[in-house]
Amino acid sequence: MNVRWLYSTVKDEECAATLLREKGLLHQERLCPSCCSDLMQLGRGGKVWRCHKRSCREEVSIRTGTWFEGRRGRLKLQNAVGLMFFWSRGYSSMKVCSDELGINKSVTCRWNRCIREVAAEALAELPVQLGGPSQTVELDETLFCRSKYGRGREYTRRQWVFGGTCRETGQSFVAPVENQSSRTLMPIVKRHVRPGTTVITDEWRGYRFLAREGYTHMRVNYSHSFVNRATGAHTQSIESLWSHAKRGNKIRCGTHQTSLPLHLCEFMWRKRLASGDDPFEKLLQDIAKLYPPH
Repeated sequence: MNVRWLYSTVKDEECAATLLREKGLLHQERLCPSCCSDLMQLGRGGKVWRCHKRSCREEVSIRTGTWFEGRRGRLKLQNAVGLMFFWSRGYSSMKVCSDELGINKSVTCRWNRCIREVAAEALAELPVQLGGPSQTVELDETLFCRSKYGRGREYTRRQWVFGGTCRETGQSFVAPVENQSSRTLMPIVKRHVRPGTTVITDEWRGYRFLAREGYTHMRVNYSHSFVNRATGAHTQSIESLWSHAKRGNKIRCGTHQTSLPLHLCEFMWRKRLASGDDPFEKLLQDIAKLYPPH
């Protein structure tokens, strides 16, 4: 799927609604909520469901009981599909959505957040556990920063993020954390890394209990070298993960602390796409699964 497909397939509201029905995001049929006896028919150019009984004539918006109801209900379905398509391709910026779809900044921000919430819920449905015997997981923490400027001063908001990546499978996890203490990090390790895994970290004291929790623990002292010469241990895989995760943060000139968890979920959602998966199709599948019409 490309932009040419989008514009040729989703030419108007009716085409957008047809696509969304085919993908399971809108009702394909609906019983009248008033008389509860007959199936309703589409009316007003496919914008409403209408009871055909003369004694009833009840009308229900095609958005009612779907993901498009409520705060997402003001945007035309044609534009909604376009924004979802651009988001799936990673270029739903304010400028793109304004130039291509005529959507203003506040609507673009709200919809981007709504779609990231879908990504977050999709990840929560399939929690990942890394490693196991004969597998190696690299763990590390990093700072995400956002600089603010005002009245001649600059200050920086900082957020610690903890993560891990498995060398053999390429699977990863990331999690914003309040601090780097063992009390904070160890429950996350136990949730995401299987016992028996060889775990490689830096010398931070927050990892000192890994061995007693059933992990083979190897360390790298960054003050001497990025590779432990005695064991060959290194954390280049997790450093690569941070580099990719921070690339989007840099493009956005930083991310507000309250928004960072959803941006990280978006990053992980994209990273978990299987080879050959179309991100737009995957997004539609996730919405249909998490928010089926009711």
